Amino acid sequence: MRSKTFPKSLAVVAAVAVAAVTACGSSTGSSGSTPAPDSTLSKSPIVVGNVGVYSGTAFGAQYLQSLHGLQAWVKWTNDHGGINGHPVKLVSKDDANDPAKSLQAVKELVEQDHVVAILAPASPGSDNAWAKYVQQKKVPVLGGISLDENWTNNPYMLTVNDTSTQFEISNLEAAKTMGTKVGGFFCAELAACKMGSTKYGDMAKSLGIAWGGAALVAATATDYTAQCALMKQNGVDVLLPEIDGPTTVRIVKACATQGFTPAIVMPSADINADVLADPLFDGALGLQVSPLWFGDSALIKDWKQAYHAMYPNEVLNGYSTMGWQAGVVFATALKDAPDTVTSDTVLQALYAQPAGSTFGGWTSPLTFAPGKPTQTQPCMWYMQIKNGKLVDTKGNKYVCGQNPPGA
Repeated sequence: MRSKTFPKSLAVVAAVAVAAVTACGSSTGSSGSTPAPDSTLSKSPIVVGNVGVYSGTAFGAQYLQSLHGLQAWVKWTNDHGGINGHPVKLVSKDDANDPAKSLQAVKELVEQDHVVAILAPASPGSDNAWAKYVQQKKVPVLGGISLDENWTNNPYMLTVNDTSTQFEISNLEAAKTMGTKVGGFFCAELAACKMGSTKYGDMAKSLGIAWGGAALVAATATDYTAQCALMKQNGVDVLLPEIDGPTTVRIVKACATQGFTPAIVMPSADINADVLADPLFDGALGLQVSPLWFGDSALIKDWKQAYHAMYPNEVLNGYSTMGWQAGVVFATALKDAPDTVTSDTVLQALYAQPAGSTFGGWTSPLTFAPGKPTQTQPCMWYMQIKNGKLVDTKGNKYVCGQNPPGA
């Protein structure tokens, strides 16, 4: 997965240059037919920001691919007319999983770079440091990794995929099809993982699913005897490993030596070459909050070409389409952007989208409304590992579950 190495001192991951091409109307940022580029972009740049945990944890290399997808969207958009004649400029910063650095990065984006929105942040947990700040400044944050409570109670943090609660619902509903008792391993490094480990039990109960408990797992650990023994003792037959891919492989192998070989439901972003090559994962289900990155569906045609052109040697994962997903929503909302674009322009354009918009299939149904977080449904893209290969069983289309009472 680490096909591209970035220095840990990286402060600005990317500033995407403006290309000289003109507007392409409502098709901007979508994945349908590719319009022919024109020769000029005549309007002022729309500056957008990004912040993420791109170093400092085992998830850094994976999260970078969300940024790469966003960069590919910016390049493709500028090559095909910008947004109603506006080129897009992206400024991104690495917070290194440090809340103080994360807050400082967002303040710089807003006060120095004058971004009108923050797109596809990959900073679960560290976004707690700046959630109130963007609300005070009325700067919309759109898309990205929305796995903490800020995305369900902050009207300026607008998810374009599942919230943490809905992600948990989808995981548990998928697990219910694989066995009778579910348990989870959760990453010890990220605050969002720790919160998830305490929420899954209550969520399972509300869905009528037997819960076998949760255990925290550190990527730096060398012995997983206690965690495996707990799951085996509790009669778990379906495992939810909410940890990074390499650690998932190590702990599943360790558990197998103790005779614990459950069915597995895992985030698709953690499915790497080692997972596919290991027969212990055969039959495992992968869940994804944005369109699948493999296969030849028309939905991902433009994304695939643009991404491969920028990162030809990168091994893709489930984060690779997330940045593009946020870009599609942003560009679709602003397809008739005025000459001057502000944060309020962005917000009003989002509010004007029809209720239940799916943005050409790049999102599940979304509704944006003033003073509210995004209204979403528990919908996911699904895949399965069969004989060492990923299989798209739904034609790269999302499948929606049901909210439990009170969710």
